[in-house]
Amino acid sequence: MKRKSKRLLVALVLIGVLAAGGAAFTAANVVPNTTAGYGTSTITGATADKIVYTLSSDGTQITGATIDLHTASASDLTSGYTVQAGFNTSNLTTCSVNSGFGTNGTNGTDTEFTCTGYTQSTSGATSFNVAVTNS
Repeated sequence: MKRKSKRLLVALVLIGVLAAGGAAFTAANVVPNTTAGYGTSTITGATADKIVYTLSSDGTQITGATIDLHTASASDLTSGYTVQAGFNTSNLTTCSVNSGFGTNGTNGTDTEFTCTGYTQSTSGATSFNVAVTNS
């Protein structure tokens, strides 16, 4: 009788270990919903070909953006123009020409700008505004 009790006890312990281990492998991961801001704007004299957002390490904040602007003519936007961008109704920040993008920040008729210093929540970004002005 003792032998059957030990086998039953071992079997019950083994079943308990397997059940606990199986529950650990099937536990769900919780990932919060996030979105990056996207909007449309009219930019006179230039067209935004590409906008790439830089996110914080945890993905909850937009910390920067890279904007490729395309001009209709061969002239670039590296001198005499100011590019500013920002989210929602926030103040626009001045962007700088990305000097690593072709010669003097241009590639044909595209000019790349880097905008930094944002602390925009990805869930609260509803529009991204760009202003190009001739200084």
